[in-house]
Amino acid sequence: MPDWEPNWEDVRWDHGAAQGAISALRRAADMLDQTAEERARKARDATEEWRGRYREEFDDHLRQILKRAHDLARECRDKSNELARADQRAFDEQRQRVRERERWRREKRDEDRERRRQQKEAG
Repeated sequence: MPDWEPNWEDVRWDHGAAQGAISALRRAADMLDQTAEERARKARDATEEWRGRYREEFDDHLRQILKRAHDLARECRDKSNELARADQRAFDEQRQRVRERERWRREKRDEDRERRRQQKEAG
């Protein structure tokens, strides 16, 4: 028997759920960017002739809202990318475990074959 053991447990990871979350995060990010751009466009149209202190307050508030929307979109994309990397790592780890199990079985089969050959010669 080989003098090492592979990891016999499968990786516990739901690739379908991960892909669903990745897609949802990316859709949310796109929607946040699109709605922010639409808000900015509508605000430009609505405030074209507006002047004074209240216009400046409105512009400051709008900038904060748009920045937060874009920041949140970026965070969603960052999290979706992190999740995609974790999904890939889980896939790679499972593939590695399967390869190690196959290697262990090959080594065991070779050792068993050698042992039978030696027993045959001895006896």
